[in-house]
Amino acid sequence: MKQLAIFTSFLCWSLATAQDKMLPLNKDLPTIENTWDLHYSDLEPLLKSRLAETPDSLEILDELARVYRGQAKYDQAAELYRHALELREAASGRGSIDLVPTLENLARIDQLLKKLDEAEGLLARAIAIREASQGPDHPEVASEYNSLARLFLVEHKLLEAEPLYTRALQIIETNYGPADPRLCSTLDNLASTYRDETKFAQAEPLLRRSLIIRDIASGPVHPEVANSLDSLASLYYAQKRFADAQPLYERSLGIWMTLLGPNHPVVATSLDNLAVVYAMQQRYQEAEQLYKRALEIRDAEDAASLHNLALVEVGLKNDRDAAADYKRMVAIPVSDLAPALREYAEILRRMHRPAEAAVMEKRAKAAASKLRSNADERK
Repeated sequence: MKQLAIFTSFLCWSLATAQDKMLPLNKDLPTIENTWDLHYSDLEPLLKSRLAETPDSLEILDELARVYRGQAKYDQAAELYRHALELREAASGRGSIDLVPTLENLARIDQLLKKLDEAEGLLARAIAIREASQGPDHPEVASEYNSLARLFLVEHKLLEAEPLYTRALQIIETNYGPADPRLCSTLDNLASTYRDETKFAQAEPLLRRSLIIRDIASGPVHPEVANSLDSLASLYYAQKRFADAQPLYERSLGIWMTLLGPNHPVVATSLDNLAVVYAMQQRYQEAEQLYKRALEIRDAEDAASLHNLALVEVGLKNDRDAAADYKRMVAIPVSDLAPALREYAEILRRMHRPAEAAVMEKRAKAAASKLRSNADERK
């Protein structure tokens, strides 16, 4: 039987995005602190009424734009930010540092509206203003370079992102030294860019450096250390360096279990990551136990884990258990079920159940045809 591919899922720890940079409101309006306690639908008419009375109030324009953004009314938010930008340009000049927060906020909205060229221009302008006003090595300049580099990544402009991240690293090092934790996110982002370009040799030292900095700054048991371990391990996995990835995933799993307890969903994902590495080293029994434990933690059907567990059972020549896993998996709605259905059919034929295998093969053809049709419709 041909070797079946084992798919992995990599841990993604989400960080909250920065809030809009706001000016203080007039004292007769709700303050920034207590506006967060109001529902946007309650706050919107109040601010619209006040804006009608003072249509050029920068404070109200900014706050109402934030409310629109919170309600996903991006066109309205963009209109207000543009008006605020015009007012600030008239009051302070086109090169004033006072324009930068509005340029940043408008760039965020343009990204949400998929107006990426406009967002590029706004962020480039913010960089130029900061460099002229604060100097080319100011930490805020590094933040602007990072923002524009992230936008380039969204646009798949990897070559354009590289020098921006490199420049941001230089600025942060100049201000804080070569071992400051503030370097880590930029190191990670540049490494991710190199990885997307399959420049693994350039990505590895960046991730190793980020891990060392976090290990020293945060201590050995910290979520950011676990994130760094996962990132470096996934890079090794992409290079098929499974023996190198293994101890990193093992240490990461220990950290997550210590921090979150043995039954947290993040621990389940970490178990999956380590199980994949074991499986790729043909350590199927160890992988089997990890996948089963991950599924117990989730207490729900998980197609990716079931698929991987089934493949491990195939490696252990446990066709009956593999068939049971496939049976559970093919009952779960997933975007592309055809490969699993074909694999299930192959197991069934080996178990001398040709009628059931034929049914699975028929379902596989139908699923593949439906996927192609959906793809054609999206074109």
